[in-house]
Amino acid sequence: MKVIWSSLAITRVNEIVDFISFDKPDAARKWVEQIFNKIERLKQFPYSGRVVPELNRTEIREIIYGNYRIIYKIQKKYPF
Repeated sequence: MKVIWSSLAITRVNEIVDFISFDKPDAARKWVEQIFNKIERLKQFPYSGRVVPELNRTEIREIIYGNYRIIYKIQKKYPF
């Protein structure tokens, strides 16, 4: 499985890291490492996240990390 980040997701991660690093640069580094580790896991276990309750579509799932929802879509074929 391949993980493709949307530009919005990358922007949001950068915004959160900037916010955390304002007071705690080490915590920001740790946070971003853990986010990337969670996402990497999806390559092997794409169905490990739960179905997003308000959408109830099996291909749209989420994993929770702290106060954040990481929403992703499973596609069988890549568009390119």
